[in-house]
Amino acid sequence: MNTTPRIIPIQSAEPAQSADAPPTRTPSEEWNDDRIAMDQLSREGNWPEVLVILKRLSTKHKTTEIYKALAQRIWVGLKTQAPAIEVVQSLFHLLNTLGPRHDLAPAICALAHLLAKHRTPDHPDRDLAIGQSQQMFSLVCDTFNVIGEEAFHIWVEGKQLNDPDHYIPTILKGLEIMVGDDWWIDREALQKDLEQAQRAA
Repeated sequence: MNTTPRIIPIQSAEPAQSADAPPTRTPSEEWNDDRIAMDQLSREGNWPEVLVILKRLSTKHKTTEIYKALAQRIWVGLKTQAPAIEVVQSLFHLLNTLGPRHDLAPAICALAHLLAKHRTPDHPDRDLAIGQSQQMFSLVCDTFNVIGEEAFHIWVEGKQLNDPDHYIPTILKGLEIMVGDDWWIDREALQKDLEQAQRAA
């Protein structure tokens, strides 16, 4: 007589999906939906929402396209009046992506510090933005063995980090190289909106 116990498969204990719950989207579907939404928002000139989507695209997904998303996130943040903390965090992300030895690293730190000090000075996260920009400078200075206040001032002058007219175009050029010809936003429309806002101010 066969005494081997019969194995009865156990049914999954996972709850059945509610009929009212939205179907789960794949990362690829989420990416495509965000791209479509961003195209529409860009045409409408809704730059704050464009920035929200670019932040999500540059942080949530794992694809080579996230670098284009990050570059465009920084671009929109710089061109609009996004709070300093938003742009500083995106620059910190860029610094970590490129590494502290990259040619753009000192300029990224200088721009983050400039924004933290002078943009949206009444924002509740201003101190956080300043602290993060100082952390970025510390990381790059340690990498290049810049020690002491005197050495720091010499390094700043040598890299022209006290001249925004020098380092801002350098960063913008770097962002253009990261994106190439595949811009997802209407940069001309953004520039027109910026000029209209300046005239109205």
